[in-house]
Amino acid sequence: MKRNLLLLIGAGFLLTLVLWGALTVLNPKVEADPATIDAANQLYVAGHFDEAARIYEQELARGVQDSAVYYNLGNAYFQQGDLGRAVLNLQRAAQLDPRDEDIQANLELARQQTTELFVEEPSGPVAFLANLTGWLTINETAVLVIAFWFLLGFLLLAWRQIETPATRKALQIVFGLVAVLFFLSGVSLASRTFLAQTQPAGVVVTPSVAVSSMPGTLQEAGYSLNGGTEVHVMGTQGDWVRLATPGTTESWVPAQAVETVANALPTS
Repeated sequence: MKRNLLLLIGAGFLLTLVLWGALTVLNPKVEADPATIDAANQLYVAGHFDEAARIYEQELARGVQDSAVYYNLGNAYFQQGDLGRAVLNLQRAAQLDPRDEDIQANLELARQQTTELFVEEPSGPVAFLANLTGWLTINETAVLVIAFWFLLGFLLLAWRQIETPATRKALQIVFGLVAVLFFLSGVSLASRTFLAQTQPAGVVVTPSVAVSSMPGTLQEAGYSLNGGTEVHVMGTQGDWVRLATPGTTESWVPAQAVETVANALPTS
């Protein structure tokens, strides 16, 4: 029995070690310079929003991945009336920290100032499964999948080592529940990754842009998109991008009018 207990403790330690390693690998972080950010914040408070935005942009250009910097940058653009870049950077902040209430509140405030035009969201089973872990980042979802995988192995090991019938039955029930959670989180991770690769989220960053029915032409589709409109990019052709929009008519805009939210995220 003592040997079994030591084996379980060792397996638990290994699980903790692996999760710590996964968090380190999946969340590489370049720290923002505190003095630089403090200077930018002071400029923001003083009302010099354009100068503050430039400093935040310079920090992000160094590879900084900090939701607070994106949040401040989005607010600086909002104060300047640049709704497109305000929504874009608040979206980037939300992807890095989806549970932050201040980020969500300011993102909603910026959205209220943008166009009312409905831009079609991905739908169907893939989109539904992708939203199962929407309150987690993709990296956190990946760590959750790894955790469930190792927890299943730990439970299986415990079940093989423990001989008490009641305890073995309880472990079987827990194993089944964890298996379901592992499956759902795994499918959600795969769905989110698939949508991010095939239909990346983007934001219109120009004050407005006319939508064309064909790439490379100015043949308008009959409407335009205002700055801050959230879209999904379905493909590119030269200097044009195709958007996911309602109806059967294809919708194209110049590539410089749209920036994808994922540009801010680590590629590893």
